[in-house]
Amino acid sequence: MSRPGAAALALLLVGLGMVTAVWLAIDRRPPEWDHANHLERAILCQRSLGDPVGEAVEEILAESSFYPPVVTCSAGLLGLVLPPRAAAHTLMWLALVVGTLAIFGLGRRFLNPGSGLLAAFLFATGPFVVFSLLHFQLDLPLAAVVAVALYALARTEDLAHRRWSLVLGLVMGLGMLTKPSFPAYVCGAVPWTLGCALRAGDRRRRVANLLIALGVTALIAIPWYGPRLVGLPIQVLNRSFKQAAESGHAPAMTSAGLLFYPRWIVPQLGLVATVLLVLGVILLVRRPRGRGFLLAALTPAVLFFLIQNKNLRYTLPLLPAATLIAAAAVALLGRRARRVVIAACVAVGALQVGSTAFGWPPATALAPTVPLLALSRPPDGRDWHHREILQAIVAAAGPGGARVSVVPNDNFFSVSNFRYEVVRDRLPLRLSRAWDQSPMGVDFAIVKTGDQGPDAASAKPDRIMAAFGGGDPWLAAAYPIILRVPLPDGSEGMVRMRRIEPVRAPDPTRLAERVRQGALALLSDVVRDAQGLRITLDYRDEALLTGLIDHATLEAESAVVGEFARRKPPLRIGPVRVRASGVLINPGRLAATGALELLDVRALAVERLGVSEADLAEFIGRQRGLGGLQATMEACAVRVRWSLPGPDLHARLGIEAGPAPKPFSLSADRVRYGRMRVPSLLVGWIVRNFDPTPRLRRLPMTVSLAPISIEAGRLDVGREPDARCPTKESP
Repeated sequence: MSRPGAAALALLLVGLGMVTAVWLAIDRRPPEWDHANHLERAILCQRSLGDPVGEAVEEILAESSFYPPVVTCSAGLLGLVLPPRAAAHTLMWLALVVGTLAIFGLGRRFLNPGSGLLAAFLFATGPFVVFSLLHFQLDLPLAAVVAVALYALARTEDLAHRRWSLVLGLVMGLGMLTKPSFPAYVCGAVPWTLGCALRAGDRRRRVANLLIALGVTALIAIPWYGPRLVGLPIQVLNRSFKQAAESGHAPAMTSAGLLFYPRWIVPQLGLVATVLLVLGVILLVRRPRGRGFLLAALTPAVLFFLIQNKNLRYTLPLLPAATLIAAAAVALLGRRARRVVIAACVAVGALQVGSTAFGWPPATALAPTVPLLALSRPPDGRDWHHREILQAIVAAAGPGGARVSVVPNDNFFSVSNFRYEVVRDRLPLRLSRAWDQSPMGVDFAIVKTGDQGPDAASAKPDRIMAAFGGGDPWLAAAYPIILRVPLPDGSEGMVRMRRIEPVRAPDPTRLAERVRQGALALLSDVVRDAQGLRITLDYRDEALLTGLIDHATLEAESAVVGEFARRKPPLRIGPVRVRASGVLINPGRLAATGALELLDVRALAVERLGVSEADLAEFIGRQRGLGGLQATMEACAVRVRWSLPGPDLHARLGIEAGPAPKPFSLSADRVRYGRMRVPSLLVGWIVRNFDPTPRLRRLPMTVSLAPISIEAGRLDVGREPDARCPTKESP
């Protein structure tokens, strides 16, 4: 690179770093949704790194079921010397630097140094790249890793060089630990390069180099992906289609779905760069060098057209290839035309940075007739009062902490950004989203008037606010307002604290009978055909008037349980005895309407519960996706056989009661896929992936199970297991 070129590139990157610093110094908005989630994981990773090495690695690998740890842990390391948000944005800037330099290297290799510099400029000043620089997400680092991977792939000279093949494997491994979607962005360039390698005389050596690179990738990626081999593909499919449909995305193959990315490419890439991209795709036929590689690097765009979940973040890692193709178009122009176009690129790029980061010039000035030509996200210094809200809750809760429901799902007023701040400031609060039916285990509720967030996720907040606004006087009375703050969007934020006033009931015995009748009404949604159903209450008269019941015990000889309203397959159990301690109800609602509203349960103990093999088989047979699964109960374990399209899967499952907060533990041995024995390490990964106990630990009460016994044809909670059954303490 010439000195002027190096100086120009350095000036560009330093300038964008200054833009980021100024923007961050002005903006006071809380980080939004995923941005806040990633910041929270960065802090947790930073704290895990302070633990002993073995524990730190285990905590980091288990932190998220979907997002790998490289980006968040890198931000966590920077957080050792910088505040959390400054560390995160510094990492975004470093990713921009790495990606921009890799694009320059590719351009210099396939085009010329000047074209490489232009491609780097087009990428770094793209409106959505600047937008991503100002928000902590995984996609800008992913774009940087994709650019470096393409550069390493190009340097292999069609897989001829072993050293660069090893570098390629290392970079692809880091890409896999950046985001699971990384393979999609190299699925065009890698096969293209392999095709070129197969036409060479030393094809075997080149294929061996690719296999070595893939082996290095697997070695780096497998510690994180191993425990998720079964669950992650299901998550990817759900995010691509099911959750996209629930969020209101248009079906993939409709006109709205297919035109999403074409409509938004200009605010993503920039006006001039988009025109040059189209021109470059046409003109690349005149440039044999690098033509196939660059076009192959862009072909993964087809995948993102075919999935329903669409977002500009998902195609951001394709911009390195897009800007290189755009720069190739300029390289094919005449000298005078090339100078004019480069000058236009520089001028428009500067305007794009100013408009995106600071709203100057205004987006409407850049696109007076077509709004989709511009993207703007200026900083906002107004206060959303999160710190004041959390401090008020901590002060009111006292030393024991509290459980808080954040009802809205507004981008600046949601459980995501409040939870990040709770973790950052080490506050003794447990946060949850808006409740479904009743505020079970909610000590405080954070609410706001006005808009509650995206339509797809605002049904519950809207219902709760309508209840607080007068639709449910008993709920409003149980949660009076203790703080009001004005919010920048013109709405009002409020904190409601649970305070139960005693009711005036002449006879606590009659009130207790109402509790029993109300409990039966609640159980009717999940319990059918109950034989010998009994509900026993242990209470003090004065405490009952404030809604407190010391113990409530439910017993039945047998019952069918399930989510009948959702038409889920039920399961027959029995006998059953469940004991709830520290039960809190809404006494005002009960006295006025007879309806039972559960507000809290301190502990839930399953003292007795039986399931027969026949009832379990019927339950499994009615589950979607579990056809061919057979469970046979024998001494100490459940033997499982799953008939799959290929070989059958065999396993022996053990269940052992454990102390709270982990009510039971699962174990698996003798796992075979056909005749092949599955390694114990992989078995442990799979069991942890399907273990339901982490979800049970997130319940607002502690759950415990009595000892579990498994014998031929039956599983019983509340019976001591056979002394011959192995336990975790057994040698």
